[in-house]
Amino acid sequence: MVGKDAQVEPKNVKVFIVDRSLLLHDPKSILSFQDNIVVVPASVLDELINGGNGAAAYAQQAIRILDSLCEKESDLYHGVKTASGGLILVDHHGYVPRRFSLPDDAPYSSIISIALKWTLREEWTRKVKARGSEHDIVTVFSKNFHITAVSIVTKDVKLRVKAHGYDVSSEDYLKGRVVEPDSHLYSGIIHIPIDKGDFGDVSRLICNGGGLREDLKKMVSIPRVIPNQCCVFSAGDEERLSIYKESEGTPHFIHVPKPRPKPKEKEEKRQDIEPRNREQALALALLMDPAVEIVTLAGVAGSGKTLMALLAGIRQVDKKLYERIIVYRSNVEIGQPLGFLPGSLDEKFAPWKRPIHDLLRLFPRNSEPEVSKKKRSSDPKDPLLGRNIEIEPINFIQGRTLYKTYVIVDETQNFRPADLKKMITRVGEGTKIVLTGDIDQVENSYLDAMSNGLTYVIEKMKGQPLFGHVTFPRSVRSKLAEIAATVL
Repeated sequence: MVGKDAQVEPKNVKVFIVDRSLLLHDPKSILSFQDNIVVVPASVLDELINGGNGAAAYAQQAIRILDSLCEKESDLYHGVKTASGGLILVDHHGYVPRRFSLPDDAPYSSIISIALKWTLREEWTRKVKARGSEHDIVTVFSKNFHITAVSIVTKDVKLRVKAHGYDVSSEDYLKGRVVEPDSHLYSGIIHIPIDKGDFGDVSRLICNGGGLREDLKKMVSIPRVIPNQCCVFSAGDEERLSIYKESEGTPHFIHVPKPRPKPKEKEEKRQDIEPRNREQALALALLMDPAVEIVTLAGVAGSGKTLMALLAGIRQVDKKLYERIIVYRSNVEIGQPLGFLPGSLDEKFAPWKRPIHDLLRLFPRNSEPEVSKKKRSSDPKDPLLGRNIEIEPINFIQGRTLYKTYVIVDETQNFRPADLKKMITRVGEGTKIVLTGDIDQVENSYLDAMSNGLTYVIEKMKGQPLFGHVTFPRSVRSKLAEIAATVL
């Protein structure tokens, strides 16, 4: 503990002020600042204690971490030590010079005022000494440490912008990023060029489950590939689709049929859903592979991610490989929230079911009779298909264990990494889980393309033998949707 009588050798440290958004994004983040000083504003601690907004479990975890630090040193006001040699303390009072206008009740005021106090610590120390006080926390720390920088660390972009307006340094928490902004997310697909004269021989080897034998290596320069990575062998306009596998220690390629061309308008009739491009074909192959227990599909709006996931699920449920399909969606709204929705839980969640129902209308019914209107509210069979399909909010997944189920979690770019970890750990024996989303359409203000749950899962799981991923680069919903996804 650092108190008024403690003697600490001066050393260079940074001061990081953390907020609620960071501690709810990653409760353990408070321990990630090495041997520096972490300041938790008292208002943030109050928000954690009050919980709410569906984040009570994360708030409780952060509080438990603070409590564990206090077991040996019980004074959070003077600072408690961390295992890495840093200090964590709670600060109750801020400072706003007269030259700044910061109303007490304005959003983020308490956090910015505390950041101002630490940033303007010399000015604050003179003010405190004039009052006859020598034991203010900032004054004590300024004597014991050489503070080189002060910064607010937050996942809330609005707080970062407002802090800069008061000349207070602020930054995003980058430890949770698994991909740097200037690098590329794992696409799941690798393109392998081959000589046109070798295309026929390579194709025959791949179609016959070609292994990485010497005869194949002589014709193709095989790059480093990882399990379940999709490979496109191409020679000019010709290409062969495959998936790299490592079964029982033997590396080989699995042939994937090429997608059928889209029928002409005059020939187009209502028919079964099928892949229309290489990405959809490769994704369907991974989705239909029982050895691949988790599949992630990322890509632009209208590229067919959820459609392919539903197609594979329906085919496998019809073959009795799974007992049911459950589609989980988050209740994220675009624009101003509508507020309270009347009715039962099923009626409240109805607007978020409609995107799935829109896709289900594209599928032909199976031979089972349609569920009557009287039974629709209680029978899990979807009336559009007569199949066992449930569409549920993600909010109540905790505590469940899903057996022999084909699970689709839609719009996962809006989930925190911890949310998806909680979701994936619900999976029991005989269950497959599919995560879909567009990382360029993140609606959660505390997340971005590089820190959301979908990106996190893709980068952390790649290379695992039970994981597969495909990125869909273009929209197939309509010509207009494709143009809008590209230029808007």
